[in-house]
Amino acid sequence: MTVKITILGDTHIKSFEELPKEMLGEIKKSDWVIHVGDYTSAQIVSGLIKLKGERFKGVYGNADPLEIRNKLTSTEFITIQDIKIGITHPASGGPEENLEKNLLTDFEQDDLDILIYGHTHESKILKKNNTLLVNPGKGYLETNFFGPPTTIALLKIDDGKVQGTIKEIKS
Repeated sequence: MTVKITILGDTHIKSFEELPKEMLGEIKKSDWVIHVGDYTSAQIVSGLIKLKGERFKGVYGNADPLEIRNKLTSTEFITIQDIKIGITHPASGGPEENLEKNLLTDFEQDDLDILIYGHTHESKILKKNNTLLVNPGKGYLETNFFGPPTTIALLKIDDGKVQGTIKEIKS
C-alpha cells in the first residue's frame, strides 16, 4: 500500500485561509502532512490538526511564538512502513552554511532513513550518508517575488521504497 506524505514549512502566514489553494489540495489528497515549523500563527497548526488529526506531525521553528512552542516540540520522530523519519526546523535557527552537516550530527544516534527539515526556504531532496534529506522549501506565496519559489515536498512510501519530489506551488 502506498502512503502519500505532503511536507511543507516556513509558511510565515497569519491564518489558515492564507495557505495556497494548490498546497491545501495536496494536503487533502495525502495520507499524512508534515510541517517543519515557522508557521508564525497557531491557526495554521489548528487547521492542519483539524484536517489530518493524528496524521499531522509538526515541529516549531525559530520564528514561532510561545503559543506554538507550547503545542509542539522542536523535534519529532515517526515510523511509516518501517521507514524512520526525523523532523526538525531547527528551532535554533541560525546560519545555513553548515545546517545539513549539523543536523546529520544531531540526529546521528537515531539511525534515520529520512530527515525532514526547514529554515532555509530552499527546497531540496538528496541522499547523504544513507539518509534522505528533505527540505520542502518556502511555504508562502509572495505578491512581490523575491527569492526561491513556493514549494512543497511530496513523498511516497511503498513497501520500504521512498520516492520524493518537489512541487512548485503557483496558487
